[in-house]
Amino acid sequence: MISDYDKKYNRVSKLDRSKWTSLKRLHGWKHYEVVNVDKKNDKIELFAICEKKKRVFVKKDDLKNKKIWIRGWNSKMNENNDSSIIDQLIDDTISDS
Repeated sequence: MISDYDKKYNRVSKLDRSKWTSLKRLHGWKHYEVVNVDKKNDKIELFAICEKKKRVFVKKDDLKNKKIWIRGWNSKMNENNDSSIIDQLIDDTISDS
Protein backbone atom coordinates (compact mmCIF):
# COMPACT_ATOMS: atom_id res chain seq x y z
CA MET A 1 0.00 0.00 0.00
CA ILE A 2 1.38 3.41 -0.96
CA SER A 3 1.01 6.16 1.64
CA ASP A 4 -0.28 9.63 0.79
CA TYR A 5 3.21 10.99 1.55
CA ASP A 6 4.77 8.70 -1.07
CA LYS A 7 2.10 9.59 -3.61
CA LYS A 8 2.85 13.28 -3.14
CA TYR A 9 6.64 13.37 -2.72
CA ASN A 10 8.17 10.14 -4.06
CA ARG A 11 6.81 10.09 -7.57
CA VAL A 12 9.49 9.59 -10.19
CA SER A 13 8.78 13.02 -11.67
CA LYS A 14 9.49 14.63 -8.26
CA LEU A 15 12.77 12.80 -7.58
CA ASP A 16 15.09 14.76 -9.87
CA ARG A 17 17.60 16.78 -7.76
CA SER A 18 15.95 15.68 -4.50
CA LYS A 19 18.10 15.23 -1.39
CA TRP A 20 18.36 11.98 0.61
CA THR A 21 20.07 10.66 3.74
CA SER A 22 21.22 7.05 3.82
CA LEU A 23 20.85 5.48 7.26
CA LYS A 24 24.01 3.45 6.57
CA ARG A 25 27.09 5.07 5.11
CA LEU A 26 27.67 4.29 1.44
CA HIS A 27 31.21 4.91 0.19
CA GLY A 28 31.79 6.70 3.51
CA TRP A 29 28.98 9.23 3.04
CA LYS A 30 25.36 9.60 4.17
CA HIS A 31 24.06 12.62 2.23
CA TYR A 32 23.15 12.20 -1.43
CA GLU A 33 21.36 14.04 -4.20
CA VAL A 34 19.52 12.52 -7.16
CA VAL A 35 21.36 13.16 -10.39
CA ASN A 36 19.56 10.81 -12.80
CA VAL A 37 16.23 8.96 -12.87
CA ASP A 38 16.02 5.85 -15.07
CA LYS A 39 12.25 5.48 -15.44
CA LYS A 40 12.55 2.45 -17.70
CA ASN A 41 14.44 0.34 -15.13
CA ASP A 42 13.12 2.10 -11.99
CA LYS A 43 16.67 2.94 -10.88
CA ILE A 44 17.83 6.18 -9.35
CA GLU A 45 21.41 7.50 -9.58
CA LEU A 46 22.59 9.56 -6.62
CA PHE A 47 25.89 11.29 -5.90
CA ALA A 48 27.51 11.96 -2.53
CA ILE A 49 27.29 15.64 -1.67
CA CYS A 50 30.79 15.91 -0.23
CA GLU A 51 32.43 13.87 -2.97
CA LYS A 52 30.52 14.24 -6.22
CA LYS A 53 32.47 11.47 -7.97
CA LYS A 54 30.98 8.89 -5.57
CA ARG A 55 27.82 7.61 -7.24
CA VAL A 56 25.30 4.97 -6.17
CA PHE A 57 22.43 3.36 -8.05
CA VAL A 58 19.37 2.33 -6.07
CA LYS A 59 15.99 0.90 -6.96
CA LYS A 60 13.08 3.26 -6.57
CA ASP A 61 11.49 0.88 -4.04
CA ASP A 62 14.67 0.93 -1.92
CA LEU A 63 14.67 4.73 -1.94
CA LYS A 64 11.10 4.67 -0.58
CA ASN A 65 12.10 2.30 2.24
CA LYS A 66 12.39 4.48 5.34
CA LYS A 67 14.62 1.88 7.00
CA ILE A 68 17.25 2.58 4.31
CA TRP A 69 16.71 6.17 3.14
CA ILE A 70 15.18 9.35 4.54
CA ARG A 71 14.13 12.22 2.29
CA GLY A 72 16.17 15.35 2.94
CA TRP A 73 19.51 15.76 4.66
CA ASN A 74 19.19 14.63 8.24
CA SER A 75 22.48 14.34 10.11
CA LYS A 76 20.90 13.34 13.40
CA MET A 77 19.72 9.84 12.42
CA ASN A 78 21.57 6.57 12.91
CA GLU A 79 20.81 3.08 11.58
CA ASN A 80 17.93 2.63 14.06
CA ASN A 81 16.28 5.95 13.13
CA ASP A 82 17.28 7.27 16.55
CA SER A 83 19.28 10.36 17.36
CA SER A 84 22.86 9.62 18.32
CA ILE A 85 23.95 10.07 21.95
CA ILE A 86 26.05 13.11 21.01
CA ASP A 87 23.11 14.71 19.19
CA GLN A 88 20.86 13.99 22.17
CA LEU A 89 23.38 15.67 24.48
CA ILE A 90 23.62 18.71 22.20
CA ASP A 91 19.84 18.94 21.87
CA ASP A 92 19.32 18.25 25.61
CA THR A 93 16.81 15.48 24.82
CA ILE A 94 18.32 12.57 26.80
CA SER A 95 15.75 10.96 29.07
CA ASP A 96 16.40 9.17 32.37
CA SER A 97 15.34 5.66 31.35
